[in-house]
Amino acid sequence: MLLRKTIKLCTHSYHMAVASNATVVLEPISLILGTNSKPKSIRECKQIHAKLLVSQTISEVHVINTLLSLYTKCGDLEHAHLLFDGMPQKNVVTWTTLISAHIRAGSFREALKMFKEMLEVGERPNQYTFSVLLRVCAAPAFLTLGLQFHGMMVHFGLVRDKFAGSSLVYMYFKAGNNLDDTYLIFDELLEKDRVTWNVMISGFAEVGACDVVLKLLSEMREIDDLKPDDITFTSLVKCCYSLEEVKQIHGLALKFGTEVDIVVGSALVDLYGKCGDMDSAWKIFDSMERKDNFVWSSIISGYTKNGNGQEAVAFFRNMCRQGRKLDQHVLSSTLKGCAEAKDLNVGIQVHAQMIKNGYRNDCFVASVLLSLYADFGELDEAKKLFKTIDDRDIVAWNSMILAYAHLDKGSAPCIELFKELKATLLQFDGATVIAVLKSCQSISDLVTGMQIHSVLVKSNLSFQTLVGNAVVHMYSECGEIDNAYKAFVDIVQKDDSSWSSVIGMYQQNGTELEALRLCKEMLANGIAFTSYSLPSSIAACSELSAIDVGKQFHAFIIKSGLNSDVYVGSSMIDMYAKCGNIEESKKVFGEQIQLNEVTYNAMISGYGHHGKAEEAIEVFNKMEKMGLIPNHVTFLAVLSSCSHVGYVEESLHFFSLMHYKYKIKPESEHYACLVDVYGRAGRLDDAYQLIENDGSESAWRTLLSACRIYCNTKLAEICVRKLVELNPNDHVSYVLSSNIYSGEGKWEEALKWRQKMAKSKVRKDRGRSWLI
Repeated sequence: MLLRKTIKLCTHSYHMAVASNATVVLEPISLILGTNSKPKSIRECKQIHAKLLVSQTISEVHVINTLLSLYTKCGDLEHAHLLFDGMPQKNVVTWTTLISAHIRAGSFREALKMFKEMLEVGERPNQYTFSVLLRVCAAPAFLTLGLQFHGMMVHFGLVRDKFAGSSLVYMYFKAGNNLDDTYLIFDELLEKDRVTWNVMISGFAEVGACDVVLKLLSEMREIDDLKPDDITFTSLVKCCYSLEEVKQIHGLALKFGTEVDIVVGSALVDLYGKCGDMDSAWKIFDSMERKDNFVWSSIISGYTKNGNGQEAVAFFRNMCRQGRKLDQHVLSSTLKGCAEAKDLNVGIQVHAQMIKNGYRNDCFVASVLLSLYADFGELDEAKKLFKTIDDRDIVAWNSMILAYAHLDKGSAPCIELFKELKATLLQFDGATVIAVLKSCQSISDLVTGMQIHSVLVKSNLSFQTLVGNAVVHMYSECGEIDNAYKAFVDIVQKDDSSWSSVIGMYQQNGTELEALRLCKEMLANGIAFTSYSLPSSIAACSELSAIDVGKQFHAFIIKSGLNSDVYVGSSMIDMYAKCGNIEESKKVFGEQIQLNEVTYNAMISGYGHHGKAEEAIEVFNKMEKMGLIPNHVTFLAVLSSCSHVGYVEESLHFFSLMHYKYKIKPESEHYACLVDVYGRAGRLDDAYQLIENDGSESAWRTLLSACRIYCNTKLAEICVRKLVELNPNDHVSYVLSSNIYSGEGKWEEALKWRQKMAKSKVRKDRGRSWLI
């Protein structure tokens, strides 16, 4: 109605101008349509329509088609249909324009109805009609319909047309993923332009067919003499799996002058970062005149992935100084950089930028920030953030559950959150249960762990490698060796981590022979030793004093080039020392390329095992000169070395050094070493004063042993009472006390402690010998 009124008003104005002899200036049709090919509003379309009516040129088909296109571009399908219905003549362009408009509006059903009407009135569709329809069929759900369109194209002789053919190629790639059929259609095209070649190259690149991609690139240049453009290079980089391949694509981009193009440049920066070559990534980044948020995100992410979080944060600050709008990808990459740099303060600043840029409640960014707060133990902040997230996805839930798991407060908090998750419409995944299982770290959490395991079995997730590994680890932490092995057997595809976990479990639980048997089984299954499985395997040799097997491991390590790994090398040092060959330990220590605290700790501990306290102290001093900061394990090793040979003053010196210089809080093992050295020197009163208020079980047991040596019955009674209080089920306290009294000839007192032991139903462990 409004359209008719507008036309009537314009016609009336025209007649009034003629009646008053006014000069009517009618714009040429080409000028009207040319300057308004992209109208800003429906009102402008109607004004153009009115002018065409006034100029009496509305009857021409090509003019009406152009006007129809203007209405559809403005999204006014109602007036477009009014115009369409009133057209005296329609051609293929008319039908295709309206079909395309319905597809853009998401009305595919209406578009198909129009296409059917087009065929019924005898209008022959052209290559553009089929191109529009085939683009919609580029999904598995519409493949059958796409095949029907393919048959019609064959019928109308359009299957070899470059325009319709390229759309057909695209449809097969996206919907059917049938590479043979796709290549056959492409090969039959009479003419191929750059768009068609790019469709092929992109499709094969997405499925990882690198050989075909390179072949197509060569044919594109040789057969059709077409140069690759930025879209071609963007597809090529999807086939890069190594630094050498990235460099080859980079060289090709330089040859055709597209390196600094924002699309190709961003892709190369991203790839160089993933391959660990940040120097090349930075050079490309620096050479780009225009930089979008993707390239900023790529350079920040690259530095984060390569262990340089501080540099990532520096790039973020530079980006902020330039006043660039921050998006969720830049913010999340920077937060990961903060986690890598272990800088919570910068993370809080990025949190402020999140709020400033409107991403306060964004699930994608908030999940990364939540993990950062959890890593620093800021659980309250993590909980506040979690509550503010809009439309929490499974990643956000997993991050929060993992934050609770890191608290080391049992499985209860994780289970409560897991129950809340199950009450939502979201489906938990493998990462969810792995996070929950991480909270099951002791025998008290065993029941919870078993319940989670049953949920996994019901949901068919227990057979997944990562999930199965988590189950094995959970049972291992809870001391359930048999259940851990059953879970290990259930894993369909066992990886290195699976074998490492079960070997480590047997080694840590004192069944070293079983650990070594599993090593052979692992090799028989085609899984080679790695830096993860070797330390546990070598540790098993250490406990068994199996130096011959240890030497075989050593030979494999040298052959495979793993001797430069810190943890593998440290395991070898420890193994040789415990097997009685300290000279070989010293040799392995000297061969290490990169020495760190772990390596030095192993060497100091090795000397301690052999009673070579002076050599242990010398290695400690060398460690300090190297600028390495000793940790609590280092001081435990050197204190143990000094206590074994009775170096009282040296022990006190290192204890003081640990406490005052390095600000390391002494643990029960450190106190036990100091008690041991006091006990060996006969200074029982000093040892008692040291642990009187807050002594550990091992410290009191050490003092009790010293009391036996020096026949201090009075102090021994105090030690026994304390030990029984700390651990009433330990037989050692009762036996040592009984032996002290029997050594002094006090048989009645010795018998009393044996009777107390029997009354408490505490049994002495049987002795074992390798000789029988």
